[in-house]
Amino acid sequence: MERRRRERNIRLLTPTTEQRIDYDKFFKLELEMVGGRELELKFLASSAGLEAALRVPLLAPLRTAPAIAQVSTYFDTPEQELRKAGLILRLRESSEGVIQTVKQDSAGIERGEWEETLTTHEPDLQRAAQTPLGKLLADEELRNRIRPAFCTRINRRRTLINFGRAVIEVAFDEGEVVAGEAHAPITEIELELKSGRRSGLFGLARKLVRSAPVDFSLISKSERGYRLASGVWGDSVKMTPPHLDATMSAAEAFSAIAHGCLRQMMLNAPAFENGQEVEAVHQTRVAIRRLRAAFTLFRPLIADSAFPALAADLKWLADHLGATRDIDVLLIETVEPAIAREPEAPGLTQLAAFIATRQERSRESLREAMASSRSRKLMLDLLLWVEDGPWRHTPLAQGEKTESLRDLIARRLRSSRKKLAALGENLADLPEEQLHEVRIRAKKLRYQAAFFEALANESKGAKRYRTFIDALERIQESLGQIQDAQATAAFLEEQARSAVSEAMNHDPLVLFAAGRLAGAHPDHEALVARAAKALDKALAAKPFWKKL
Repeated sequence: MERRRRERNIRLLTPTTEQRIDYDKFFKLELEMVGGRELELKFLASSAGLEAALRVPLLAPLRTAPAIAQVSTYFDTPEQELRKAGLILRLRESSEGVIQTVKQDSAGIERGEWEETLTTHEPDLQRAAQTPLGKLLADEELRNRIRPAFCTRINRRRTLINFGRAVIEVAFDEGEVVAGEAHAPITEIELELKSGRRSGLFGLARKLVRSAPVDFSLISKSERGYRLASGVWGDSVKMTPPHLDATMSAAEAFSAIAHGCLRQMMLNAPAFENGQEVEAVHQTRVAIRRLRAAFTLFRPLIADSAFPALAADLKWLADHLGATRDIDVLLIETVEPAIAREPEAPGLTQLAAFIATRQERSRESLREAMASSRSRKLMLDLLLWVEDGPWRHTPLAQGEKTESLRDLIARRLRSSRKKLAALGENLADLPEEQLHEVRIRAKKLRYQAAFFEALANESKGAKRYRTFIDALERIQESLGQIQDAQATAAFLEEQARSAVSEAMNHDPLVLFAAGRLAGAHPDHEALVARAAKALDKALAAKPFWKKL
């Protein structure tokens, strides 16, 4: 009922011939709201990105919009118990007044939001207790430990526009997040749907990305603040397993998994500029691998008209990351340790120096790819496709005649395991090309199964799950050593020959040094035997999905 009242009020304010709206009147109505849903898209931008965005005709009103100084303080216990419960408590102060907000800490673009105006400059926990925070705030001891965790200081310019039958608030934020002595700059553009169709919000977002060098982000100011307060902002990030529920539909589960993969990619972006590029490349590549594994697992549900182009663009980005990762691994795990063991080995130092130049070239190519309009468009298109792609409007995704998540897991993982069994038959007799295929299949199956770790741990399938995953990991590791040795040998030879041909002052002993490293082959027979034993165990393991 409250939502209908809100939308009615917005429609009364929506002009038929102009894009501008009486902003003061609108926000007076907006602040009357007690609770609702926030649907927001966020973009990171440089100063040049903001200037380019201001040149978009639709956003012209922002050129003259006044900048409003806002200080937002986020509250939590020292143990971050509110955040762990998936809730955010914020007090925002500006010339427009004091607003207390409780939000769901969601990985997606839509979340619950409960706002109220206050007359004090301290959080009103009694009023906050009328929101989903109530259960936590019933604990007096916890309530007494709530204190400021960090704050943001922002200059915000904002306006409302009509686009695609939607009323959208556009805000430009410039400022910083502050946690103790730590500071991190913030330059963002936010698009929030106030009324009307989601498609209008999505259409404006696409127009913005096509018109200005801005990067779509799933990282909220609160997450940035929490990570800064914990001293880990800018560090490389491993994926957090998605929170899944056995009662979810398959569409809901895929959405949660995809959001988690995209979030991991975006959280690793600052690490590229923070001296952690090697690990950032690795973790971003892992995130894409997991997302592609989810594509395979949920393909019967999501393979719509947009799917092939998105999958192709994702592979394009994965290939750039893979090329850089291969050189990083070669240099860090093979060449540099060899120099440490034999610093006087002829040709080895020259080979390392040449590979280092190739490493920098590869990184530069990757930076260009990730900063390209193709990459920026891909990140937004992936998210909007997950949220509102053609597959979302099929009877299967909408819940008509759909199978449960449990049934989908069983059917798809059973099929993947069957394919692994067929590929790995008589493993000891397979040529190395087919051993590589077995490794890839085992790795994809491990990624797919790992999405459901939390479900397995909450059920009687935990022991079965761990047995299955451990066996797949051993297959991947054992066959990976064989594949890595071959790839390293071929790559070393290529780099050595290039070093000799491209730089006349490089001694031909570079080829000799590369040959020595390439000749250090692992015990092929022992590794295949180990992989075969692990394969037998994986195939014999009782399916953990039957216990979910």
